[in-house]
Amino acid sequence: MAGAEISERDLYDYTNGRFLNDEKSQLSKRRVEFNLSNLCNEAVSVANGSPVRKIEKMEGGFSKALVITTENGKEVVAKLPCPNAGRAMYSTASEAAVLQYVSTRTQVPVPKLLAWNADATNPVGAEYIIMEKAPGVQLFTVWDDLSATDRIKLIKSLTQLEHQLAAIQFPAYGNLYFRQSIPEPSKRVLLDSFLDPTAQFCVGPSCDPAWTNGTTAADIDSTLDMGPLNNNLASDLQGNAKDHIVLCDMALKLLPNLAGLSSLQQSARPTIWHTDLHMGNIFVSEQDHSQIVSVIDWQHISISPLFLQARWPVLLSPPDDYALGPRHPELSSDFENFDPHDKEVALFQKERADASKAYEIATYLNNRDTYVALWKTDQPAREFFKRIGDTWDDGMVPLQMCLLKICENWGLLGFSDPCPLDLSIRDVETFNQRSKKYKQWYGIQEFAKKYLDTDDDGWIAPQMDFDEKRLQNKALLDLLIERAQSEEEARETRRMWPFPT
Repeated sequence: MAGAEISERDLYDYTNGRFLNDEKSQLSKRRVEFNLSNLCNEAVSVANGSPVRKIEKMEGGFSKALVITTENGKEVVAKLPCPNAGRAMYSTASEAAVLQYVSTRTQVPVPKLLAWNADATNPVGAEYIIMEKAPGVQLFTVWDDLSATDRIKLIKSLTQLEHQLAAIQFPAYGNLYFRQSIPEPSKRVLLDSFLDPTAQFCVGPSCDPAWTNGTTAADIDSTLDMGPLNNNLASDLQGNAKDHIVLCDMALKLLPNLAGLSSLQQSARPTIWHTDLHMGNIFVSEQDHSQIVSVIDWQHISISPLFLQARWPVLLSPPDDYALGPRHPELSSDFENFDPHDKEVALFQKERADASKAYEIATYLNNRDTYVALWKTDQPAREFFKRIGDTWDDGMVPLQMCLLKICENWGLLGFSDPCPLDLSIRDVETFNQRSKKYKQWYGIQEFAKKYLDTDDDGWIAPQMDFDEKRLQNKALLDLLIERAQSEEEARETRRMWPFPT
């Protein structure tokens, strides 16, 4: 999220970039109308009554934040969810509850919750959360200047904070809310007095925007018959609603056995976890850059099985050739023979691997349950639970290949009974054929996103020349078509290309 002072007329529109894909729709999903005067009045009321001096807008994928500075120097952040943030009320109500719970029940530093309202009919005209501005500086501004010792110190602290979250044993899966947000007893599970001595909180419905398939609809059922979201994904890879139901029925045959695996059971407790730990969401002390002073962006943070929550933090994700275990990363034996560019790349990858290794070791020492959940559970079974909820976004192939892998290794997973999913030879051949086609599609997607420096939506950062990116988009596609070995390959490449030319 990048901040900049803007005029009031641009306050409601999304101005933090352009989109190569369906720009009109992308912008509308990120536009929020509200009553600025009433929002400022609310901010003033929690900032000791001092008038507003300056407003700075910051924008992310699912919300916009206004940094409001008052005449007395107080800075607060007003955060408003975008229409694509999911069902009305839930994401705002849950984020407010998470901020309050984490700040009072752990030592994880989060912005102080000052005010919130999840009813868009309020005088502001939109849902909002007002919180104190995070102190310190964002980690990405100082990471390159940190010594190896300070990086290890910071990584160790991060695993200790994650341990505090993982140690909270919630009574159910879903999202955390204040009790008044979920008044119906049938839709909530109360926390016991040990976890919630003030009797304020409960676990309620999921607020993940995936439930609305990326639309702005509040009614989940209205999205079930919508067409494929990946319109460049071949129909036999994406599938229609009936295809997905058939595939999910296949998966359900394996579910009881996989859910009973001891390695998953021991890591299945309901756990809250920050799943987007990139360097922009971590603030460190201005005096000591190894000290974490705030962790921001708790929107959509859920309570899910630990084996699904545990993951590499974005800032510490390892390189492709990373090896788990006691062996420390090393440079190639012929490093000295590399040319200057290759040496630079090798040193960068070694630096990434060192940070990843520090996280792996620190997690083992400080957060053993998470270490087991992330690296010691049965990976095919863990992948099964990750894939089964993503078929509509990612297509059917990843889950199909996961089912095939599980069936082929049924005995190795510790099961003595026959596999309840009997895949025919034709099923196996179909899955493998689709897998080959899917890999081609996936490769083209990653190629385009890498060289255009964008994401699935085709987001182009505001500091980049959008018209130049559009020209690059066409040039890249033309290059691949020129290299195609046949007319059929050229047609497939054009059809699979993610962005319109």
